[in-house]
Amino acid sequence: MILIGLDGSPSSGVRFTSSKPEWAGGPTGPKMTGRIVPRRGVWIEELEAELARRGLPPLPATGWALDMGRFDEAGSRRDLEQFLTVATPLSDRVDDDSAGP
Repeated sequence: MILIGLDGSPSSGVRFTSSKPEWAGGPTGPKMTGRIVPRRGVWIEELEAELARRGLPPLPATGWALDMGRFDEAGSRRDLEQFLTVATPLSDRVDDDSAGP
């Protein structure tokens, strides 16, 4: 199992989140823009804390920068493919020929 978040999101950012002191609990209203910072979003932090509380290992995680204002789809696809290659052990990969009918 892996986690793919939405980088730049204040809740589901994995590598980056947006932050603004004035939000005080959540971005609302027409001026939701905040500063992008290298940190987990609130939901991802809570998910990881709960996994740790239950004695489970952290999930391999990455994020797509869809919520950062400048999305490079080709670059993001390359990053995701590289992440999946590293994060998925060979024993867990499904080969199309071995999947059967």
